[in-house]
Amino acid sequence: MKWILVLLFLSTQIFSAELPSRWRFEYHVGKVTTQYLEEQSSILFEDVDITQKSAYQEFIFQYFLLPPYIDFTSGAQVTGYQVDEPEDSSEQFTYLTGYANLGFLVPWGDYFQIKLIFEHFYTTMLVKDDAFGFQNLRGNQIYPELEFLPFGSDMFIQISPYLKFPLWTDTGNRRETTVGLKLKVPLGSAREQRFPTFAYQKAIIIKLFYTNMALKFERNDFIESDMKVNQYGASLGFSF
Repeated sequence: MKWILVLLFLSTQIFSAELPSRWRFEYHVGKVTTQYLEEQSSILFEDVDITQKSAYQEFIFQYFLLPPYIDFTSGAQVTGYQVDEPEDSSEQFTYLTGYANLGFLVPWGDYFQIKLIFEHFYTTMLVKDDAFGFQNLRGNQIYPELEFLPFGSDMFIQISPYLKFPLWTDTGNRRETTVGLKLKVPLGSAREQRFPTFAYQKAIIIKLFYTNMALKFERNDFIESDMKVNQYGASLGFSF
């Protein structure tokens, strides 16, 4: 009986050692170009059309509630804390986004996955003298995130295009679509994990992305504004 208990203990220890952690962090730093357009039907407001080149950071925390099918994710994105262009400070802006969501994974073989995400978000712009932009916008949205591994997960560099687009939001007719490409270099034993569990990997990540956001911003004391934010760039990140 004692040997059976010992064997059961050792087997559970070996099995648990092979399982990845339920949580992970991801950090990205890079450069982006952000095109901001704001239009308002008022003779007192001059339309804003600014292209800004600046630094970009993203922080992500993810915890797998039911690995790998249900996860909780929170994160933040910061754009514009170091500005290369334009030089005029009155045309510069900082773009902040924070979010928390629940993701439900629908695996589709070893090469494709769909994740349905229910998200609460907060986003704001920091502008000198509040000359343009929006502040303290928060709400909820639902969107799918699609990811594809066309060459499988056994390569030294894993290549995965991804896409997310809105299905529903309760805030200002906000619509945000993102397309991108990830180049991931797994580190250590993570290379042996297959899709979709490769999300657990400790890895170096290069990300190329394009985001389009459109918003009709309304406030009681202002005429509504139509705003568009187009952003594209590249970042280097670490998942650990």
